Amino acid sequence: MLQQVTQSAELVKFLAIANDPERISEKWGFRENQRVFAQAVATLPIRQFQGSILYLWSDGTATVKFDFQIPFDAERELVKSGRVDLHYLTRISS
Repeated sequence: MLQQVTQSAELVKFLAIANDPERISEKWGFRENQRVFAQAVATLPIRQFQGSILYLWSDGTATVKFDFQIPFDAERELVKSGRVDLHYLTRISS
């Protein structure tokens, strides 16, 4: 017997955005070309890495150009599919 899976419209929209986010100029107070630091919190001590946001994406992620090469374990924690979740980022005051 075949089973049919139904999905809500909200779920379909969320999955579409997650798989193919749109580039945007501002989200949650973050904007392109803004200086930020990312915090790697999985291991102690907590480490911070400075960089600049190159692109913002509608799924709440950003493409960040870090000032220096970051350690592999921190990169594995922070970077997923080439983007950093905005929750890991903090804006640097100008």
